[in-house]
Amino acid sequence: MKLPIQWLLDYLPGELRGPGFADALRQACARWELAPADDAAQMLGRLMTFAGFACDKVNGAGLDATLDLDVLSNRPDGQCIVGLAREIAVILQQPLLTPSCDVREKESGEPAEKLASVRIDEPDLCPRYTARIIRGVKVGPSPKWLQERLEWMGLQPRNNIVDVTNFVCFELNQPLHAFDLKTLEGRQIIVRRAQEKEPFTPLYGETPPLTPETLVIADGQHARAVAGVIGGKGAEVTSDTTDILLEAAYFNPASTRRAVRRLKVMEGRGTDASYRFERGIDLENVANASARAAKLIVEIAGGTVAPGIIDVWPRQRTAKTIALRYAELERVFGAPVRKEETRRILVCLGCQVTTEAPAQLTLQAPTWRRGDLEHEIDLIEEVARLYGYNHVPDTTAMSARVPPRPAWQSAGENVRTLLTALGYFEAVSDSLIDPKWPAPAVWTREAPLPLDKASVLSEDHSALRNSLLASLLSVRRFNQDRRSGEARMFELGKVFLPVSGSRPEERVVLALLDDRGFQALADTVSRIGSGLEQDGAHLKLSAPISTADFLASGQGCQVLRVREMAGDERAQDVVGWVGMISPALQKAFDLRNPVAVCELDWSKIVVLPSAPLRYQRPPAFPEIVRDIAMVAEEKVTWADIESFARGWAAHEPLRDKAQPPRFMSVFRGKQIGAGKKSVAFSLVYRAADRTLTDEEVNAAHARFQQAVLERFKATLRV
Repeated sequence: MKLPIQWLLDYLPGELRGPGFADALRQACARWELAPADDAAQMLGRLMTFAGFACDKVNGAGLDATLDLDVLSNRPDGQCIVGLAREIAVILQQPLLTPSCDVREKESGEPAEKLASVRIDEPDLCPRYTARIIRGVKVGPSPKWLQERLEWMGLQPRNNIVDVTNFVCFELNQPLHAFDLKTLEGRQIIVRRAQEKEPFTPLYGETPPLTPETLVIADGQHARAVAGVIGGKGAEVTSDTTDILLEAAYFNPASTRRAVRRLKVMEGRGTDASYRFERGIDLENVANASARAAKLIVEIAGGTVAPGIIDVWPRQRTAKTIALRYAELERVFGAPVRKEETRRILVCLGCQVTTEAPAQLTLQAPTWRRGDLEHEIDLIEEVARLYGYNHVPDTTAMSARVPPRPAWQSAGENVRTLLTALGYFEAVSDSLIDPKWPAPAVWTREAPLPLDKASVLSEDHSALRNSLLASLLSVRRFNQDRRSGEARMFELGKVFLPVSGSRPEERVVLALLDDRGFQALADTVSRIGSGLEQDGAHLKLSAPISTADFLASGQGCQVLRVREMAGDERAQDVVGWVGMISPALQKAFDLRNPVAVCELDWSKIVVLPSAPLRYQRPPAFPEIVRDIAMVAEEKVTWADIESFARGWAAHEPLRDKAQPPRFMSVFRGKQIGAGKKSVAFSLVYRAADRTLTDEEVNAAHARFQQAVLERFKATLRV
């Protein structure tokens, strides 16, 4: 934001418009213990920097200089000269001279509401719209003083009407627009959404065709402007204009930002007006700024103002009070601040004192600071920065308390270490997704939660995700398009599940994706329990999922957390699933090959206390693995086969009881026959006192084959 000192002085007492300005700056530097400078502009730049408005550059010297100030996005009031003058008045301990906004002496003739009408069809996108009618103006060049002020801001003067609207925009942070009243069809203003591909020609440049996502200002027939962004041809002020409708309104920041990006106005940078609407203006100051502009127009271009104002304001805001405790101010700031000084600073900033007690002040925040003055700590910050941090005494020690970390965060570090060691890469995707994405019914049958339309920046980021699966699949597709190799990814993040009548439930979920297939991912999942160093718990795969339409048929299992109880008892809880994605989901995300995926409810996994790892002596003799592929009825599940194999191992001395049967694959096809499937898995054989011979293992494996085939009425697949 540019700050011309000559323009700034219009809002400070007259005695500061000469050498007195430099004297006041030196006194302020002394209060803040800053080294004074010979040049007034340099001193002002230092003071503004220490007050939170960093001075990037000083152009010129003395009272003719212009400062380039960095205004943070949470301080839209600093985007105008009066807002910056208010800050400087507080620093210099001088009163602020606000510009006159009384236009009543310029009014005559028919009331404004009889000369035009205003209708708002989208109050969420336009909470307030005002219109004043000014008749009998003479369009021409602006006076020298007005042209100079616009040139200081880097603008090219155009004519007295447009120049006044630009002047008030930079003076009071209220963008305005002037329409030629006689060109408005029906002399009416309608704030509505654009029609699909509605014709619109901007005042300069080009824009893509309008869509219903764009808010426009229209008359009875045509769109005359994109709300808060840019005016259109056909209703602009020209040399023939005599009567104008002066617009002053408030437009939703998110809606304005979307329109700028969608229409690529000024290559996406937007206009001076859209820049201010995007950051939020003062809703309560709209009518005052309109009166200020109307008064200047009549003084410069002649004419009269129609009595009254057309002010459509569907939902007015209520004032919010904030209590500031003096004891809390001293505790946070680190030094006492006199009550009189605290009150002076806040009142000069625009706060209104509602009640005053020995221990605290109760105030209402000014309308131009509703966005960032909401809590007591905000008021404390204002007092601290304008009283001066130099008053905080030096200390040699600081006591700090580190709050305990949630269990899921601590466990998250351990699982990240484990998975990266296993060759997985961590993905960090957006919580906002495209609602058009296929929504796997993983944790809920409900669709992803849509956001409020007024806060949506783009349609492809307009819903809260209810699963990490879609996020990981989109990342895989993105990398696939760049010809990346084999992918192994994981993400630890939140999903948002609908809850009736309240805010959505936030659930922490661990998701994994592996190009290598089901068995590789299943092995990884089985290691997570031990990687977390949990006391008496591990993860295992169990019953297949038959109702999950996002997984390939027969290629998905539940993940169980098994907890050791007293004696030989165990408790099992379902914590997630693992499997191969279905062909439909693969096609929806345009993946060349199917991938194995997994999602785990992290809150259920991390509830158990951690304990040191229980190491076991590694086997002294090698294992021998034998595979088996058998054709069984479709109703036979892997859980049934696994349970039988575990029970058989208890009676077979050569089976390694520490190693469960390893699932390999399942196959269905014409070769197998209808209603049947081929299940392939392997068994591990090992003796504790010797190396087994092939003859011993073959005999034991033959005994198992005979038993399992008889149990499930199956046959060997050859």
